[in-house]
Amino acid sequence: MRGPGGSSTKAFKQGFLRSFLLSLRSCGNGAMGLQERKRAVRSSADIAMATTRGNGAMWPQALLAAASSSSSSSWTTAKATTRRKKVARRCCPQRRTTASSGEIARRLVRKRTKVLRGMVPGGELLDGASLLREAVDYVVHLRAQVAVLRRVSNAMQQRPSSHHHMAGAPPVQLKTETTGAAQASDGNQE
Repeated sequence: MRGPGGSSTKAFKQGFLRSFLLSLRSCGNGAMGLQERKRAVRSSADIAMATTRGNGAMWPQALLAAASSSSSSSWTTAKATTRRKKVARRCCPQRRTTASSGEIARRLVRKRTKVLRGMVPGGELLDGASLLREAVDYVVHLRAQVAVLRRVSNAMQQRPSSHHHMAGAPPVQLKTETTGAAQASDGNQE
């Protein structure tokens, strides 16, 4: 995907919007509470971003795998494991030694790499160079996702209050101009 304003970015945004609205309609019903709706929007956005991106990167596969499995139970397990490690560290104090600047720099790089592995879906399985490529690709696609979701949000806020639910909303069309905003269309494509 090229930089901002590139034709592939526009194509991704349009494909993402189409996939997002289809995914949201398939899981949405009017009886959802706020938390369920929030989860549905998040899940729909992740699935749409991963399916629109397609093959060639590891993170879309990881996002789709996480969406298909029960992610809430794995999140609680990971949270409990982290808590246990913190308790163990407090119980067993380590000896302090003076480290060289090179050693401190290596430790800092390892810590930051570990954080990055946790932020990029599928990053745990990648080496350093692949992790950086995946992170850049993921961030570019996340920025495009945020831009589209902001436009959808603005379009929904401009609609009359009786039409604020997404399930029955008409399709939202994304203008291809960089200064344009999302508009609600009546089904006619320009």
